[in-house]
Amino acid sequence: MNVNKYFSFAIVVFIMAVQLVLTSCGKDDILDDAEGLQPELKVWTEPYHIEGSSIDDVKNYMDFSMKRYGLASETTISSSIQLTYTTGKGNEGILYSFYASNGALYSVIDTELIVNSRLVIEYLKVHYSLITSANEVTLEYCFTNSDRSMVITTARVSDTCFNVSYAYVN
Repeated sequence: MNVNKYFSFAIVVFIMAVQLVLTSCGKDDILDDAEGLQPELKVWTEPYHIEGSSIDDVKNYMDFSMKRYGLASETTISSSIQLTYTTGKGNEGILYSFYASNGALYSVIDTELIVNSRLVIEYLKVHYSLITSANEVTLEYCFTNSDRSMVITTARVSDTCFNVSYAYVN
C-alpha cells in the first residue's frame, strides 16, 4: 500500500471538499435570510468520526443519532466516496469522505450555524484538549483527542456558518 499516494490524494479531496462547503455557505444563497429564524440548538451531537469506519457505520449512526439530518447524496469522486447529509434548513450539513479502495472513513466536515458556535466550542473544550490559542472572532480553534491521533479544527466560513473538521494523524 502506497501511503504517500493515499495521503496526497486525501489532501486534494479535502481541499475540494472545503471549497464545496465554503461555496455552499456563500452570501448568494436565498436561504441565508431564513437562517436567522432557525432556533438555537439546546444540545450539539458530534458527527460520527471514527477513523477507518465503513459507510454503513456512518449511515447507521446518522439514522439513529442525528435524526435532524438526511442523506442528500452519495457520490464517487475519483478514488473517494462522499456522503453528504443536510438538515434541509439552510446551509447546515456534514460531509463524510471515504477511500473508494477500502471504504474507510478519512475525513469529516460539519458545517454548523454561527448561532450555535458557542455551544459547539464549549462541547469541544470539555471533550478535547485545546492545542492552539483561540480566535473568537474567526472561530479558529484547534483541538486534539487524548492520544493525539485526531485533530479537530473550527473556522468561520461565512457570516452565518462555521466548520468543524475532523482530521486523522498517522
